[in-house]
Amino acid sequence: MSSDAQTRNEQGSSNPQLPPYPDALGHPLTHSIRTMHKPLMFRDNLCKHHDVSRSYFFGAGDIYNLSHPKLFKRVLIDNRESFGKSDDFRIAFGEGLVASEGGQWQQQRQILQPLFTQNKIDSYISGMTEQIHRRADSWESGMTIDLQREMRRLTLDTLFATLFGRKLALEGDSDIHNAAVQLHDWFTPTSYPLPEWVPTPARRRFKRGRSKLRTIAGELLSKKASAMTDNSSNPDDLLSTLVNLREQTDDNSMLTDKQLRDQIVTLIFAGHDTTASTLALALYELSRDEDLQSCFHDEIDNIETPIDRVTLNSLPVTDQIVTETLRMYPAVYVIPRIAEREMTMMDYRIPNQSQVWLGVRQVQTDERFYESPDTFDPSRWEEGIKQSIPDFAFAPFGGGPRFCIGRQFALTEAKLALAIIGRKYTLHRIDHSDYPPESQNHSNTPDPPLTADMTLRLTPGTEFYLSER
Repeated sequence: MSSDAQTRNEQGSSNPQLPPYPDALGHPLTHSIRTMHKPLMFRDNLCKHHDVSRSYFFGAGDIYNLSHPKLFKRVLIDNRESFGKSDDFRIAFGEGLVASEGGQWQQQRQILQPLFTQNKIDSYISGMTEQIHRRADSWESGMTIDLQREMRRLTLDTLFATLFGRKLALEGDSDIHNAAVQLHDWFTPTSYPLPEWVPTPARRRFKRGRSKLRTIAGELLSKKASAMTDNSSNPDDLLSTLVNLREQTDDNSMLTDKQLRDQIVTLIFAGHDTTASTLALALYELSRDEDLQSCFHDEIDNIETPIDRVTLNSLPVTDQIVTETLRMYPAVYVIPRIAEREMTMMDYRIPNQSQVWLGVRQVQTDERFYESPDTFDPSRWEEGIKQSIPDFAFAPFGGGPRFCIGRQFALTEAKLALAIIGRKYTLHRIDHSDYPPESQNHSNTPDPPLTADMTLRLTPGTEFYLSER
């Protein structure tokens, strides 16, 4: 699509007004109820005809929604110093990298960046491979799996083994798994629109999960500290790096125990949840497209094992499947910010201290930038589309200086897991009204059932039948 696709909402007014509440959403006082019921449909309708719009939630007040790449660039690059992180980040992640700002963020980014270079990630591939095989080999042909749950367990296995040096039990460590899931509950659609003081069950679960993850983080740090020796002064693993920072007291590179724990909580959640969602939805789409599945199998069946970086770079179909999944189902489907001064966006006034949400999913499924945007079509990425679409028309990892530090880790793990699982199994979506699963035709299956809270995910409980290839 043309990179100069027309923007909406431009009024040319010298006296900018507040952006509209779209008529399709009904009265603003009904917005909270509507988003509780169908959050993704609410956001799609909100942004469908407006690049700048308003919605209203009882607990948050007005939300200013932006859904054009030009506006993403303004928020994430051009005027980034005028936009801060929302309180929700601090509530969930404390003083971790995702939530910190200013000099504190720069310090933490500088500390962690060496652990996510391409060379470092390449060194994780053998460990990732081991954990993915370990999980996939625990399955059997003919068994039924909750796809989102299994992908979450797989990516958490991989994260703990590669970054923390701890192998999780295949069917154990339920406290860690449960706590990681509960971090979503602050953002559940039935609670989020309500005032923060309302003690909903979801918010109580969130607080339990956050507390448990902080305890786990403290235990990981303490165990690593007790195991370290004097020759650990130049650590090359994440936990050792963090422990060393806790030990330093003579310069500004020291982090407090709380900051260290929050860093680990951030990595536990951000380092597995988004990749799990991408994997689950990629496998979902593969399961309902026989032609795509055939191309995918032709590619991965001919690769040499064990898989290394060179092999991963020679899998264009696999890469396109991951990219298209990130386009249609970006795990980070909204990027929230706080406007720290009054400004104008496309001739609409954005007040100081307003909540501003960037609609990643809405931009990435906008027909101005993509042909047939609601069709899952990995082949669209064969034609150099990344060069033809505007900057930020594809932004599943954000952009600007705060571009996701774990992007290459996530992409490497996703492609590796798809290849390993795809070589061993074919997945069939289970429709409990039509069994056996192998006989089902899902060519007319509606869009995947999606859950939207902190991240966009395949709805837990969506079951698949495994057949060994």
